[in-house]
Amino acid sequence: MSAPSKIKGTEFNPSSAIQNSQGAAWMIASCIGATAMSVAVRVLSAEMDTVQIAFLRSALGLWVLFPIIMMNLFIMGKPGQIKKVQRTKIQFTRPWLHLLRGLLFAMALHSGFYALGTLPLTTATTLFFMAPIFATLLAAIFRGETFGLRRASAIVMAFIGTLIVLRPGFAEVSLPMLLAVGSAFCFAVALLISRPLSEADGASSILISSSLIASLTLVGPALWVWTPIAPELWGLVAILVIASSLRMFADIRAYTAADAGFLAPFAFLRLLFIAAAAWIFFQEGFDLPTALGATIIVSATVFIAWREARLKAASSSTS
Repeated sequence: MSAPSKIKGTEFNPSSAIQNSQGAAWMIASCIGATAMSVAVRVLSAEMDTVQIAFLRSALGLWVLFPIIMMNLFIMGKPGQIKKVQRTKIQFTRPWLHLLRGLLFAMALHSGFYALGTLPLTTATTLFFMAPIFATLLAAIFRGETFGLRRASAIVMAFIGTLIVLRPGFAEVSLPMLLAVGSAFCFAVALLISRPLSEADGASSILISSSLIASLTLVGPALWVWTPIAPELWGLVAILVIASSLRMFADIRAYTAADAGFLAPFAFLRLLFIAAAAWIFFQEGFDLPTALGATIIVSATVFIAWREARLKAASSSTS
């Protein structure tokens, strides 16, 4: 058997290369799903309240995700696969954490949809990129995770980028902008809760509980502002539900197949795809402050993901 190929002094692992390719493909699929979801939310928000849109997404999304979850439990979990995607059963051993995550998901979903419905799509998407920055900061505060000067600098730069987008003192900081940042913060807290929940109950259990709890949380407010859905809008509702479910599922598959450090640059494609869609469908431009702030925020996000992957790899090699 021939020795593994060498690339710049390191061993080339064909299996790792295949997994990285699969991860990149799933991340691109996630970006496409996020773009279609954002466009659908923008169009639907002109016809109905965003809380109704958020309820439709969470309630109908559960039915879309259910067969996918079942397929993963019984097919992808079989021995012989490169990686096991999820645990092999549905369980809820920490119900209060499931409840908290579901409530956070509902708040993040509605706040994010409100921002998408009122802000330029690129502005809202840029502010959503603060989620991993918040997650890194919260992990240090509540879980005692440490980070060095490099990642601390990246966090500071990300907040500077956010201020450039918000432009306090130079432009009005609107409620939708604050809700976009709030949505990112809620997603960050939910991400922090997801780690122990995933270890205890598996990703499938989290997907089910989050969609179910969010649906129950949003059903009352949605009925209060309910608008009958015109027949021609059901196609957009279907696009919204399928695209958002695709994004969630593709994210799980991407980070299962490849390292976060490798995938981080591909996340930037989401902003490019959405900027292109905003220009094509809504003739929305990309102003200089937003472009500058987006570059800083995304660069900081990519650096933190790359740095954490490097540290994880170094820790694994020494253990």
